[in-house]
Amino acid sequence: MRLRALSVILVLLTVLAACSGARMVSLEEVSRAGADVVPILVASTRNVTDDGEFGRDRGNGLSFGRFDVSVPPKRRAGEVNLPGWRTNPRRHFATLNNEIFTGQTMFRSQIAAQLVGRPEGSRNVVVFVHGYNTTYEDGLYRFAQFYTDLGLEDVPVHYSWPSGERLLRYGYDRDSMLFARDGFEEMLRDVVNAGAERVLIVGHSMGSMLIMETLREIAIARDDRMRSKIGGVILVSPDIDLDVFRGQVERIGELPQPFVIFSSSRDRVLSFAANEIYGAKPRLGNLEMDGELSDLDVTVVDVTDYSNGILNHSTAITSPAFIKIVGNMEMFTTSFDEGPGSRGTGFPDAFIAVDDADHLRIGPFQRGFLR
Repeated sequence: MRLRALSVILVLLTVLAACSGARMVSLEEVSRAGADVVPILVASTRNVTDDGEFGRDRGNGLSFGRFDVSVPPKRRAGEVNLPGWRTNPRRHFATLNNEIFTGQTMFRSQIAAQLVGRPEGSRNVVVFVHGYNTTYEDGLYRFAQFYTDLGLEDVPVHYSWPSGERLLRYGYDRDSMLFARDGFEEMLRDVVNAGAERVLIVGHSMGSMLIMETLREIAIARDDRMRSKIGGVILVSPDIDLDVFRGQVERIGELPQPFVIFSSSRDRVLSFAANEIYGAKPRLGNLEMDGELSDLDVTVVDVTDYSNGILNHSTAITSPAFIKIVGNMEMFTTSFDEGPGSRGTGFPDAFIAVDDADHLRIGPFQRGFLR
């Protein structure tokens, strides 16, 4: 067990070594490359460094900004390609524009400006919350990747909390996630007050815990207006203890719908956390699902059959095959203003098995389906 855990650590360190600082390109370079540009509004409890970037330390309250991300046309779905020495916007993710706002008012006004030109009924926002051991730039680019791959059209907002950006700073990250709860709630209120009709919230890994804790705080405050605006929650590989999750759901009461959990029993990051950090207590994102959550109003999508990588901690947003099928699902490419039961799953019958009313196992594609 110890040898296996050490192997996981070495793999993670190798992955982290590939990450570096900000990558800026010009509008002319982006235009020539034919890259997509995703304008992402940002709220963060990270510190702002002297060079105008978000750092890894905890800041004094919320900071806001806008980052226009260039998404390269030459890549596979699910990939976030980063350059070595020279950035080529045809192949690499890059930042076209970065601006730290002077205050909260500009953040709200920019959201309002993007929403006001949309027809009534489609003034919606999608919020992404990153996970453990994530640099600011990594979280930003990952959001731009799956936003583009899934063909989302709602206004994108990234909530970035202060990660230690080191494998062995798990405790710091967990405390920072808790530190960031009030800021996340405040940001959601800004989004709603700017005119959002519905807010879809997507969380990865430890970011899922931040979301659940914030939903719990909103429920305790009996803020029915805020609750009514949350039009769906997606938790990808959630790093949450099963008993803790049940307690959160009980306190929240009626969950936003749809409420979708992507899990994989091959998630080695969560297996490591469960065995080496939490004393063999299973995490929500890597359970062997046998109806454990069938009494809750949640939909579990088991992506184990697509988890063929080294870590398998982001399968739902990085597997090209799975992105292909999810991208063709109406419930994931339109605004989340109805529950999944009213739309159907959108999955071809050949690729889905129903273990219970709310647990879907997605099997591999037949040859030729992805042409």
